Amino acid sequence: MRTEEAKFILSAYRPSGGDAGNTAFAEALQMAGDDPMMGAWFTLSRAHDAAVAAKLSQVQPPAGLRDAIIAGVRVSGATRSPGLGWGWIGGLAAAAAVAIGILSMRAPAHPETGTTELAGFAINDMLNERHGGHGDPAAALITQLQAPGTRMPGADQIDFEKLRETGCRTLNFAGHDLLEVCFARDGAMYHLYITRRDGPLGDSVAGGPSFISETGGAAAVWSDARFDYAVATTAGVSALRRLL
Repeated sequence: MRTEEAKFILSAYRPSGGDAGNTAFAEALQMAGDDPMMGAWFTLSRAHDAAVAAKLSQVQPPAGLRDAIIAGVRVSGATRSPGLGWGWIGGLAAAAAVAIGILSMRAPAHPETGTTELAGFAINDMLNERHGGHGDPAAALITQLQAPGTRMPGADQIDFEKLRETGCRTLNFAGHDLLEVCFARDGAMYHLYITRRDGPLGDSVAGGPSFISETGGAAAVWSDARFDYAVATTAGVSALRRLL
């Protein structure tokens, strides 16, 4: 199964997870679990679908809409077809209300593709993967990050090779290394991800920071001259802003 086909199938997957046992989704779900980039896409897709469903559940027909539609039909001189009662007008009013609700919704605002991919990967990994790592450089960075009021590190504070070689958790992100460092601050857990700017995203991540909030978590994404960064948490965007 190709990635495009798997995404097409998963686009019908209910965000509640109610289709987890449906064999029609099995192969596509396996691909999303094995491919970090596709897993990140799936996380954001489900979050968007959940937001749309929640918005639709709140749609109420505007006051007077039914009367306005009936008046419009009368003015146009429309006639009733045999066998149709006034109930069809009520259905039309309900359909119009749903259409108004959909047109008034704004899709979640996501930055450019690279930023979205890294944010989705970070949130997906934070929620679904194992965490950890060891080594003195990683321990020193964690100590720095956990100090109250400390800002996120920059390129001059990151020795990517030493962190990776001494046991910092390293992930495969589109065929390139990405490091993760977990730390606690003010009662919340954070997961910092670092990848080189000559890695999978190239120059597609904006300088930032950009903040993305999805079902289950939030992430901030930014870059400097050498690295792209993402930090994910379940504590929300306001907590991320305090870090940056």
